[in-house]
Amino acid sequence: MAGPGSENSEKDTVSGCLLSASVAAVIDAALASGDSAGIDTVARYARQAHPEAATEIDRRVAVWRRKQVSASKQDAEAETRSTVATKPLEEAAHSSVQAAVKWAGEGEVGAFTSSGNAPGIGFVGSAKLVLEGKNWRIESSGRIDYQETANVVTRDQYRFSAEPNIKFSKRGYMFGLGQYEKDRFQGFISRYSLSGGLGYYLFSRPDAKVNLKAGPAWRRTTGTRGEKERILAGLASLDVNVKLTSALRFTQDASVYVDARGSTIYTLAALDTKLLGKLNARFSYMVQHETEPEPGSLATDATSRLTLVYGF
Repeated sequence: MAGPGSENSEKDTVSGCLLSASVAAVIDAALASGDSAGIDTVARYARQAHPEAATEIDRRVAVWRRKQVSASKQDAEAETRSTVATKPLEEAAHSSVQAAVKWAGEGEVGAFTSSGNAPGIGFVGSAKLVLEGKNWRIESSGRIDYQETANVVTRDQYRFSAEPNIKFSKRGYMFGLGQYEKDRFQGFISRYSLSGGLGYYLFSRPDAKVNLKAGPAWRRTTGTRGEKERILAGLASLDVNVKLTSALRFTQDASVYVDARGSTIYTLAALDTKLLGKLNARFSYMVQHETEPEPGSLATDATSRLTLVYGF
């Protein structure tokens, strides 16, 4: 038989409560694991086995939960402080990148009427993209004019260009220009032009920009009969962009290539009017004149266009 001391040993208490040291050790081990589901399971069975210690078991579990809530709250506050501290830096970095590089562009699609080598009605599509940094700018553009009459192609004109430039003063800049053209009705199936030189803004305001540029050029032309020509030339161009009213804008793009054989004169004038948001209607008139056209080709082509333009 067990003596009186044995019964007292089985009912040793912790902190004066009816919770034996062995049960307290099991509860503490469960709490130390941090497993909430496991703690609930251990506490439930401990209460069933030792109902006289249920109050102490619940107290210990409640203390542990309060500590967990407090720790989670402190972690959340620390994360919030960290986010608040780093957000201005992230916004500043993002703003710096945005300020460093700006970009804009437009897409154009519509119909045209033409006279000259390819009279009739057709369709036109074009796109332009401009990237601009603090002291540099890259502009690329492309245009396609295509027309068929009675299943016969009567116009098949392509023009693509890319122009990087670097500013050396508030108004002055150096530029390079690469251009590809195809227009068999003007007498060539391909014409590549490379040029570079200096440019200068006569006006440079948000509502009015006028700039001139000029420099030497090199051109390689492949005619419709397969003949090839490489020649040095000079390039001069004028670009005008004027905001006439809040809803009306005028642009003019004119250029001339001059070489020992002849000259190419190109001009495109356009009037844009706002329709809705970034959608504009554009009426434009383009003239291209070759002083020495290929045999069988007219010297001048003129094209009127009515198009829709979306800026982005």
